[in-house]
Amino acid sequence: MLEAQLAQKIVGEVRLLTEESIIVMDRNGIIIASTDGERLGQLHEGARLVIERKEALIITQETAGQWRGVRAGINLPIFFQNTVVGVIGITGKPEKVANYGHLLQKMTELLIHESYYQEQLDFRERTLEGFAFDWLNNREWDDSFLSLAKILNVNLHCDRQVVFIRVPKPSGKEDGRTLAVLQELLDLEKDDILVRWGNDHLLLLADVSDQQRDLPGQVEKWAFSINKWTGEQSTIGVGSALPAEKLKYSFHQAKRALNVTGKLRPIMYDKDLTLEMISDGLDKDTKKLFIERVIGSVLSDQELLGTLRNLFAHRFSFKETADVMHIHINTLHYRLKKLQMETGLDTRDMRSRVVLYLALMFLDDQTKIT
Repeated sequence: MLEAQLAQKIVGEVRLLTEESIIVMDRNGIIIASTDGERLGQLHEGARLVIERKEALIITQETAGQWRGVRAGINLPIFFQNTVVGVIGITGKPEKVANYGHLLQKMTELLIHESYYQEQLDFRERTLEGFAFDWLNNREWDDSFLSLAKILNVNLHCDRQVVFIRVPKPSGKEDGRTLAVLQELLDLEKDDILVRWGNDHLLLLADVSDQQRDLPGQVEKWAFSINKWTGEQSTIGVGSALPAEKLKYSFHQAKRALNVTGKLRPIMYDKDLTLEMISDGLDKDTKKLFIERVIGSVLSDQELLGTLRNLFAHRFSFKETADVMHIHINTLHYRLKKLQMETGLDTRDMRSRVVLYLALMFLDDQTKIT
């Protein structure tokens, strides 16, 4: 429970309370952390006595010569679960450092308990991630799988809906806190399961056995909370509600829906996908060839592609599109004429619209994490 990294963290924290030199010894009396780097790795015979007796040892200038590697000060046992796991030593005049020695001892023990508690949380989190991976990859529900579900308190008897969330990196915030913060922000139900999925994705296995639950409304709130916390726009894909043993299908649906999200449509439900289902069934080479044939001549013209995207997003309303883009409607007509000249496709023709929409969709697929 008292490794060198944690011991050095303890020294750093305790150092804020005193200017005296501080050392931390392990159960063998070896100095594993110190404000004086030269003492690292040295044997502290006084620490061995503290460990043996389980009580503090005060060392004066007169008695310091009795033991190897010691200096005047106070050495106190560090307890964890009623066991001495190490010793913390404070160098200085005993009558001075003794006044706050026990306070530093308790602070050290609290830091160890906090570290242990965090390790248990991290272990459960990693175990739950592995369990969810096996679950969604169609692992057989054998005795070990069911036993682990019980240990993790996972309800395998409720219908669930997979919500796949891409979380932008929170600017100026500690990455390691992302999952813990979002668990608080999202205000999940008792049997909901939230796990990391890669570096910037979260997977929520939502319990939807209660038909009164307004999951779409919650998804909207979750998106707002994540956007506010990270300062960037998140994207969310949602699968269908299925029994626990068929949850892998909801996972693939949510993944497919997430892949077609974007700035204009940050939340997508698989049940609302139509043409996007075609994209999911095509290989990358076919999509690439289609893009080249349809819009290859204007791929470098981001202004033109942006205009086309906005036109689709606003149901081909020229007025809405021009207003949103802050351009004159004649400018919009000019750009579409240019598009027709470059690609041979007329946006007034329904077939051309479908072909252009598919080309943009395939193009966006190339820049998304699958």
